[in-house]
Amino acid sequence: MNYFITSRQDMLTSAIELAQVKRLRIFDSLHQPAMIVTLCYNFDHREVEKKLGVGGRVINLFQYFQKLPYHVFSGRVDGRIAEQVLNQSGYTVQNEEHAAYCNGKKRVQIIYNNNRLRYIDYLDRYGFSDHRDFYDCGCLSYSEFFEDKGRIVTRQYYDGQGCPKLLFYYRGGDQNKPILTMIRLCDQGAIHTFDTEEQLRAYFLDQLVRDDPQSFFISDRSDYTFEAFRWMKYLVPRYQVLHSAFTLDGQPQGKLFPIYKKIPEMLEKKYLTGLISATAQEAQDVGRRFQTAASYGIPVTYIDRNLLAKPIPFDQRKPGQLIAVARLTSVKRLDHLINTVILLRRKHPNIDLKIYGFDDSWNNYATSTHLKRIVREKGAGDYIHFSGFHHDLTTIYETADVEVLTSSYEGFAMALLEAQGHACPAVSYDINYGPSEIIVDGKSGRLLPSGDTHALYVTLDHLLSNRELLREYSAHAQQAAARYSFENVRAVWENFLQTEKLFQK
Repeated sequence: MNYFITSRQDMLTSAIELAQVKRLRIFDSLHQPAMIVTLCYNFDHREVEKKLGVGGRVINLFQYFQKLPYHVFSGRVDGRIAEQVLNQSGYTVQNEEHAAYCNGKKRVQIIYNNNRLRYIDYLDRYGFSDHRDFYDCGCLSYSEFFEDKGRIVTRQYYDGQGCPKLLFYYRGGDQNKPILTMIRLCDQGAIHTFDTEEQLRAYFLDQLVRDDPQSFFISDRSDYTFEAFRWMKYLVPRYQVLHSAFTLDGQPQGKLFPIYKKIPEMLEKKYLTGLISATAQEAQDVGRRFQTAASYGIPVTYIDRNLLAKPIPFDQRKPGQLIAVARLTSVKRLDHLINTVILLRRKHPNIDLKIYGFDDSWNNYATSTHLKRIVREKGAGDYIHFSGFHHDLTTIYETADVEVLTSSYEGFAMALLEAQGHACPAVSYDINYGPSEIIVDGKSGRLLPSGDTHALYVTLDHLLSNRELLREYSAHAQQAAARYSFENVRAVWENFLQTEKLFQK
């Protein structure tokens, strides 16, 4: 079995988890067994797997050990649980509060999330939470117990018989934050003790190998797997995917991201077998930097053949409509684009910019606040819009004049490929990594010197003034994107599996 490891899958799915789903489809077409492995607890697992179309294709650490008899979600199941808990002898039920009282004091509080039973709080006579029971698809999944300062002391996960299976122990720490001090797992008739979550993860990954000795791992989250790989007993093939640039500035000899400083030792000691980058250029740079021949460039996504064959009339594009698909974070340098659009507005009164992406919470949303202040102070709110995250950008790509990318660095620049696949012209700084392998400069879009806002202004001004040139770029965009067709990306994965002798029969 081939395992793709991540932290968790969320309803607002990240590009990394979407890349895993695409990889599953490729491995299926190669007749290579594959599963996604998640290491963190996920209350929304059933809804996410349904949304992503991966039901039965995900192995979660907690579910692996708990083996709970999940119910198909039904309000009746949760209702019976709530009724049984609230209607205890001597309790007065307040249905509108989902609570029960005893001698005028609240002793039970039920909390729902999206109309599902999430957890039940049990309070003592002074109003402090004694413990909290969490429910998952109609099953009691785990409980948290608290001390007098409200800090967690123990979290215990149950098996299908309601017996504690996995226990996390905590002690008080600085700033009233508890510290995990020990983990105990009851498994296979024995009690296993771990000091850290990384050790537990290593044990879990070893169990997957024990279940299937032909296993190999592709990690998509280095911060969750590197230490676990160190603690593993079985040295099966293990590869790390670098989803972003491997240095802080995107330059081959730049300062490494801290997590990647461990790579040379991990390669030397066989904790890692090889590295996978999203572009051919980064794979070359990574191979030279870490002195390994096992450095592969494999695209993280592909363009569906039906999209590449889809006619997308240029005349449906809205003149002057610019888009940027990017998180509101400093590395995206969206202030370059915003200030350029404000200047262009004087010459192009129909210009409009829509930015699609999450607010980045780093430093209390500093970048988001800064960008929105620029728009507000320049009175540009009528034509520069922060549109938030959209799961489906099809109509947006197919009606925009230009997709613009101004990042300092990228791991692949997936938004550029998606735009080109929808026949949308693209303008991007020529940065590491991705844009130069996606845009055919002067044919499907333009590549500009990184950080050159004058070139950005001149180029967008020229394109907005020449719709026939935009039409030409649009006509060539899907041809440029065809380099990332399912068949082409599949062939790259096939070559990787053959080279590394990983094909399973």
